[in-house]
Order: sequence, then C-alpha cells, then structure tokens
Amino acid sequence: MPSLGNLWDIDWLNANSQRHYPLSEEAGSRDTSGSFTIPFEFVVDFIWPVHADASIDPAKFHIIGIGVFGTGVTVAIGYNGVTVGSVAIDAAVHVRNQSYFVNGTGTFFDTVGKIVIGSLETVLKSPGSYTFDLANGRIETTCVKPDLRGVSALFVKNGDELSEALQGDVVLQAGRNFSLSFVTGIVGEPDRVVFNAIDGAGLNTPCACSEGSELPCIKTINGIEPDGSGNFILLEDECLKLNDIANGLQLTDECSKPCCGCAELAVVEETLNFVMTQANSLANLASRLEAAVAAMETNLLSSKGINNT
Repeated sequence: MPSLGNLWDIDWLNANSQRHYPLSEEAGSRDTSGSFTIPFEFVVDFIWPVHADASIDPAKFHIIGIGVFGTGVTVAIGYNGVTVGSVAIDAAVHVRNQSYFVNGTGTFFDTVGKIVIGSLETVLKSPGSYTFDLANGRIETTCVKPDLRGVSALFVKNGDELSEALQGDVVLQAGRNFSLSFVTGIVGEPDRVVFNAIDGAGLNTPCACSEGSELPCIKTINGIEPDGSGNFILLEDECLKLNDIANGLQLTDECSKPCCGCAELAVVEETLNFVMTQANSLANLASRLEAAVAAMETNLLSSKGINNT
C-alpha cells in the first residue's frame, strides 16, 4: 500500500493556512523593506463590511501594517494606503484559529469587521514593525461585504464645524422660518425629507423693531443706520475701550486715568496743610512787623516835634 504522506484536515480554516487567502492570490505578501513576508498560517479568514456605496472599491483594501512585539501582534487594515481599522492580538491568551473584532476608524468609523488568526508561531520570530503597500497586502475582494444596515449616523455641519455622529433615534425638527415635509417616493425613487425656507408664513414672530412698532428700540445711532444684516460697528482706539456690561457697553478712556492713588494724595494733602500753616504764621509775623513799624514812625515824629519846640 502506497504511503499517503502527511494528511491535513481540509476544513475551511486549515485550507486557508496553506494558501494566500484571505490575501489575494496576486498579493506579494512582502513588506516595503522586503525583510518580512506574511506567512500563510497567520491570517486565515477576514470579513470587512462597508457602506453600500458604489464609490468604495473593494480591490483597494489591504493589510497596511503588522507590528510584532514580545507580548503580541497588531494588524492594521488600510484602504488605498490609509489606515481604516486595527486589531491587537495578545500572544499569551491566543489559541489557533481565534477570531477578533476589527474596529474601523476614519471614514469607516462605524465598520466592525472580523479577522481570524491562525498561528502566531512564525510571526513572533520576526519582531518589528512592517508596512505593506496595496500590491503586497491586497485583501481578496470577496472578503469585503456590503453593509446593508442603512443610515448608520447623521452629522450636523455648521461652516467648518462638524458635529459628533448622531446615532440611534434621531429627530429632525424645523426651526424658525423653516418647515419639513415627508414625500413618499414614486416607483424607482426614494422617500425624501424636504426642507422649505419660508418667508412670512407665520412660523416666526415678527421683529419688534419693524416700522410702525410701538415698542421702544434702537434703530439709528447719531442718525446712522446698521447694515443690511442689522450690524452696527463700534471701534476702539488706543485710549477709548469698550467693555461689556448688562444690556450694553461701557466706554472707558484709559488715557485719562489718575496716576495717583489715595496714599499719594494723603501725602500731598499733608504737605499742603503744612504749607498753609506756615503761610498763616508768616501772615501773623507780617502783621506784627507792620504794627511795630507804625509805632516806630509815630515815636520818631513825636521826638522831632519836641525838639522843634
């Protein structure tokens, strides 16, 4: 009886450990440095659900990076050279043909894929970080499945600002001067939500500053009207500053603030009081001197009169 050699259990995962799958048959499997080749028995199955969008090319998904460390291995999934998902495998608890969830990032943030890792024995012998291009890490297109869950999230964009993803039950609510209507699509067309901008349809409270209004409001400042959007510009200069207060603005002339405080003014006051005291003393001395001079003149005149007699 002829020898049959080694026998393999040809189930799905064991069969994949002997071929490129889930990598494409045309994939080179070598990293960009040419120092590492992805072994057949490392990744044995992969499923990656994506948006049912014709702009997504399944042939552009590939393994973009593999990191081999002492504690385990990381695998990064790319789309045309950009990382869109990753997973970490702990070598201490891994068992052959164990499956792991791959969490999507970036454009594919809501994608959750699944990867099946066969054996870590070969890859753990080559520690390091390895990068793969599309040609060498391409994933078989049959592994990329359309995700038919429908709308996964809504975003609100205001100028350059984008909100966080709104998921779960989301309600669209009409604002002022807007109405929303649901239109059932005819055969071959989708259902639609129509946004209508409305002027004067009673959905907005009339402006209290409209012509003829009896409510007090500011319409002009020094006869100058605002622009078409209601904006009125107040400009500061190096001395005049504008400060917000309740229901208004405060104008402050910073160039005319006093340079002295209470302590300095107290010294000035004390000095002035001393000067005034000295001035009063001088005035008293001047009066006494004046009286003495007058008395001396009288005595002098009297003495002249006696001698003449």
